[in-house]
Amino acid sequence: MKKTYRLAVLAAALLPTMAMAESVDLNVIGTIIPTSCIPAFAGGGTVDLRKISAATLNTTTQTLLGGRDVSLHINCDAPAPVEVSVRDNRAGTKLPGISDGAGQSDPALFFGLGEINGTPIGGFALRHGIPETDGNAQTLLTRTLAAPAWRVPTSTLVSNAPQLYSWGASAATGPVAARHHGFPMQLLPIIGPSNALPIANEIPLDGSVTFDMFYL
Repeated sequence: MKKTYRLAVLAAALLPTMAMAESVDLNVIGTIIPTSCIPAFAGGGTVDLRKISAATLNTTTQTLLGGRDVSLHINCDAPAPVEVSVRDNRAGTKLPGISDGAGQSDPALFFGLGEINGTPIGGFALRHGIPETDGNAQTLLTRTLAAPAWRVPTSTLVSNAPQLYSWGASAATGPVAARHHGFPMQLLPIIGPSNALPIANEIPLDGSVTFDMFYL
């Protein structure tokens, strides 16, 4: 290491007329906070759709299965504001063209449900309910880091990251600090046309999303 250092110094000394290149700083910032928050799903993090008879699926159009209630709870040891985002771990398996049955079909609002022999099975959506903090109903808020101003979402479905979600009295006041945060949702499973699936055999569903929580 010392020999390398000396060579570098010598090279610099031999080139006294070399112009200084442009420079740029890299700053590292952040904050250590005393509060700790733990996210968890009520009833666990697995939604079992159980066995679905192929005979109940539409042949040439999608089939929207019955919704399942899902609630994310975030418990903090002191009042704190938080925000969450959702990452699709099966994004490559999302069937194009699916909708929630209520006119919403933006691909960013749906998540993959696995594939069979390279064919996407379908997907699912997460319809948000009314969030609450410490037992008080709040307004759902959303933003992105590129557009950081809070606003009320126009869609009833939760979007993929980089969309961020939080809750408070209004977009103007922003997220509220609380010990308990509740984010209720309804999972809407969607199966694609059965004529595109090898329904002679059992087809396992394999959806997976990650909810990332961030302190504000």
